[in-house]
Amino acid sequence: MTKWKLDDLEFVVLWERLREGLLPRPFTFISRIPLERDYQRARHDIRERLRTTVSAELEQALDVAARPDIRIIIRGVDATNPDNPHGSIRMLAVRRGANGYLLTQLPGETIQHSAGFTITECDSLRLADAVVTALPAAVAGAHDTIALPTPDETSDYDQHFASPRISAAWHDTDESAAQRILRRPATRVGTIEIVQGTSRFGPRGRLIRQLQWRDLSDDGRYTIPNHPPYTAYSADPERFIRLINIEIAAVVSAIKEQRS
Repeated sequence: MTKWKLDDLEFVVLWERLREGLLPRPFTFISRIPLERDYQRARHDIRERLRTTVSAELEQALDVAARPDIRIIIRGVDATNPDNPHGSIRMLAVRRGANGYLLTQLPGETIQHSAGFTITECDSLRLADAVVTALPAAVAGAHDTIALPTPDETSDYDQHFASPRISAAWHDTDESAAQRILRRPATRVGTIEIVQGTSRFGPRGRLIRQLQWRDLSDDGRYTIPNHPPYTAYSADPERFIRLINIEIAAVVSAIKEQRS
C-alpha cells in the first residue's frame, strides 16, 4: 500500500488547493513562522514546488479525504495528562468507492501543533482494521461485557477531550461493575465517529455513529457504542474492529436507503 508523508505546511497548502477551507476534523495546524509576510512567502514557495511534484495518486487521496462517502474521525488523549502531545491521537479514515485512506497527524510540541501528516492507502472495506491497527496496542479488559445505565443528555461526547462527560446518573448506579468502568483511572481515552459523507437531505440528513474507547489502568481496553443498549465491551483488536464495522454498516445502510 502506498504511503505519503507531508510536513504540516505542505498538507495545509495541498488542502487549500481543494478549496476546502479549514483542515478536516480532527486535524489542527499552528504555524511556527512568526511573521505574516514570511508565512505567506513560505506558502507561496511550497505551492509552486508542489505544483510539479505532487502525483496524481496523492491528489486522488486528498480528493477522497475531502469528499468521502464515509469518514471515520478518531481522537484520543492521554487520560492522565490531556495536554501531553505524545499521547494525542488525531486520525481520519475515509473511503469513496474502491478507494480507502488513513490520514494521521503526527504529534508536535503541543496537542495543537503537528509534526506532519501521513496518508496511507488502505482497503476501502477494511477501514476499521486500519484504524485499530494504528491505535496504541492495549490488552482487552478483564470483563467481557458490562451493562451501563442510560446516560442523560449532559453525558454526550466531549469532542475536545475525546471523552464522555459522565452524568451523576451514571455514577449513582448500584452496578459495581459499571462503576468500576466509569470511575476507574484510565491511561488513554478516545472517540471514534463514523460520519456519512453527504446526504440528499443536506448536513442534517447525515447519519453519525459514535463509539468511545477507554484503556483502564490494571485492567484493559473497553469500547462503548454511543447508543442503547449502553454496554462496555472488552475489546481485543478483533472485537474492536467488529464493533466499528457494525457502526459503519449502519452508515452504509443509510447511504443506500437515501440513494434508492
